[in-house]
Amino acid sequence: MQKVIKKKRFAPQPEFTERRNYRPPGVTETGLVFVGHEISSDRKVMNQFLHYDQLYTIRHGWNSPFFIGLLDGKIMGTRCPKCGDTWVPPRTHCWNLDCKLEYTEWIEMPLTAKVHTWTVAGWSGRSSLKKLPITLVYAVIGDSKVAIANELHGIDPWDVEFNMPLKIVFKSKEERIGAITDFHFEPADDWSPSPMNAEKERIKKLVEPVYEWVATLKQKK
Repeated sequence: MQKVIKKKRFAPQPEFTERRNYRPPGVTETGLVFVGHEISSDRKVMNQFLHYDQLYTIRHGWNSPFFIGLLDGKIMGTRCPKCGDTWVPPRTHCWNLDCKLEYTEWIEMPLTAKVHTWTVAGWSGRSSLKKLPITLVYAVIGDSKVAIANELHGIDPWDVEFNMPLKIVFKSKEERIGAITDFHFEPADDWSPSPMNAEKERIKKLVEPVYEWVATLKQKK
C-alpha cells in the first residue's frame, strides 16, 4: 500500500471574519471593478474580489498589511531590521545583498512624500476616461528607498517640480476599498510653485493638446 505524504503548510489557514461587499444587489459589471474583500480575524491576511467579465480573487498574502492599512487610512511600509532601509511599496525581504534576504518588519509611514518624477496621462480605460488628463507622479513616501505611483491633484501639470513636497489625502472611510485608489497626492500646504519660466511654458504647450483631445473624447461618449 502506497504511503500518502501530506504536504506541510507554510502557514495556518486564515479564518476570514471581516467581509465587505461593494456591489449593490442586482448589479452586474462588465468592466474592471473591485466588488469586495475579506480580512482574517487577526487582520494579517486580506483577499480582494475583482470583477472583470468574471470574478477573480486577489490573495495579497504577506503584503496584506499594506492594503488593510489603506482601509484604515494609513500607509504601511516595511523596514529591514538589519540595515534600516524602508520601502513603499513594501518588500517582504530586504534587497540589500549584505542582509541576505532578511525578513522585513511592518511600520506605519508618514503621510508626506516628495516627487521623484511625473507624467501626464492622456489615455486610459473606460473607468478613467472622465478623469483624464491625469497627472501621475512617482513619489517617495517618507524615507522609502523606492517610489510609488499615484495621481496628483490640485495643481497644473506644468507647475509640478522635482522634489516638491506632497501630502497624502485619503478618501472617506466609507469610500475606501483597500486599493491604491483609496488615496492621492496633493501639494503640501506650505508649498507654492515657482514662477512661470521657459521650461514650464514648453511643458504647457505639450500638455494643452492632450486636454483638447480628451475633451473631444468626452463629447463623443
